[in-house]
Amino acid sequence: MPYAQSHYPFSVTDEEFMKGFPGDFIAEGLDQTRGWFYTLMVISTAVKGCAPFKNLIVNGILLSKEGEKLSKSKKNYPDPMYITDQYGADACRLYLMDSPVVRACELKFNEEGVHNIVR
Repeated sequence: MPYAQSHYPFSVTDEEFMKGFPGDFIAEGLDQTRGWFYTLMVISTAVKGCAPFKNLIVNGILLSKEGEKLSKSKKNYPDPMYITDQYGADACRLYLMDSPVVRACELKFNEEGVHNIVR
């Protein structure tokens, strides 16, 4: 973003590209700051002479109850559909919004925390 979303320079003209450049904001996890964000900034500065975004939103990382990074192969997380069906999407949202993850810190996701929001 904004290069990838328009497949620049392969699919659009410079004029079309500049209509959406720089992007209003990008959002990504804290683990992407040293790799993806840094590379994006270097490339954009070299190619266009400025930052590729106006605002940057960084969120923290969700971990399992045991403190491990969540993994599909390990299945070390509760089923999101179960959480939604059991407690509701709003309870999960509130749990996450009131957590360290919105301040770019780690959060050990715990189903009990979502349950406590409902209570």
